[in-house]
Amino acid sequence: MANLQIPTAWNRIVVDAERFTSNVLRTGDIVLPPLRRAPGLPAELSGLMPSRDHNGDLLLAIERMSHCLPADRPVIGMFAADPFLRIDQLAGRLAQKGYRDVANLPSVTQYGIAFRPVLNGLNVGPAREFKALDQFAALGFAVSVSVAHIDDVAPALALAPAQLFVVPSFDLWCDGKLDPGGLLTLCGQVAEHRQRAASRAPIVLFAGHTGISPMQARNAGADGIVLD
Repeated sequence: MANLQIPTAWNRIVVDAERFTSNVLRTGDIVLPPLRRAPGLPAELSGLMPSRDHNGDLLLAIERMSHCLPADRPVIGMFAADPFLRIDQLAGRLAQKGYRDVANLPSVTQYGIAFRPVLNGLNVGPAREFKALDQFAALGFAVSVSVAHIDDVAPALALAPAQLFVVPSFDLWCDGKLDPGGLLTLCGQVAEHRQRAASRAPIVLFAGHTGISPMQARNAGADGIVLD
């Protein structure tokens, strides 16, 4: 794909919070705690289920993760809109293990544009995510920003992200499937906005099991793709 500074193929790595893993996490790995998929939903949307404690599971998983090698930059996915998120605690544990990259994954932007006013009214909307990411950046972490709507791109670029993760929202969920055409359209819009903003932030498309090929992702402006 277009940008040679990042891997073209990315891996979603689920770390068991109950067992130690000796696996070495590498650049191009996106690390998440167990998602406990909801019936009928893909992983891209199952992570948003309100019955789970993403960050609590993440802290447990970090304890069982191997130390990060200095040359590697795996990205740790946190639920950044969590009002109970203790940034100092999570940042401290990550730093002790050598991890320096975080992302708002899953992201509340994935709930869809119609639900956004409700989230903002409860102060658990995208603005809270961006504020948390900014705080991590101030602590020396590289932040990757997940975007699920074109309106998210400008505030995401303001954070000087290491990557832009283009992720599907419930707006693209219809008849039990994610709409690949809608996801590619969103990716193209993000790429156009990035170009107008003269940003060099690479774009990574979460294609999942939509049937989107690496070539289609590249033609839509993506520099990397997550297929699993």
